[in-house]
Amino acid sequence: MKKLLTTIVFFIAVISFAQSPIIKQFREVVKDAPNQFTNFQKDLLSDNPEKHNKLYNSTIEDTAISNNFISQTEGQNGVYIIRFDVANLDGMMLKMFLTISEQYIKELNEMEKSGAYTGRDYQANGENITELKDNKGNLAVEYISNATEHLIMVYGKLI
Repeated sequence: MKKLLTTIVFFIAVISFAQSPIIKQFREVVKDAPNQFTNFQKDLLSDNPEKHNKLYNSTIEDTAISNNFISQTEGQNGVYIIRFDVANLDGMMLKMFLTISEQYIKELNEMEKSGAYTGRDYQANGENITELKDNKGNLAVEYISNATEHLIMVYGKLI
């Protein structure tokens, strides 16, 4: 009976993880990298002609703890950024964030296990960094965290 219950709980956990809307959206963003995230561009937030950079809102809605936006620099790859401001989260919001963060980390680990990416974890300038590179050695995804924010950056394919 205990074995059956464990199997059922494991199955439910796998199903809920696989069907997480956050992870489904993340997978769609990764798929859109060759298109420079044009399928997710919403309104222009800022335009810096001197740096040839434009910042766009994403069609993926922000949450109480996250912001989604796209940075496009002329002649370079675009970057889809998911930013979590964790500096002032209270107990319940912190628990919500930790659950979301675990989902992203699990997804990054699954991407590496797929064989389509290689990954590494390291620390630099007081930040914890997880990076995934595609099989050609191009940086595909970075997860950067410190005490005040967590950033997930998905890089578009080079133009």
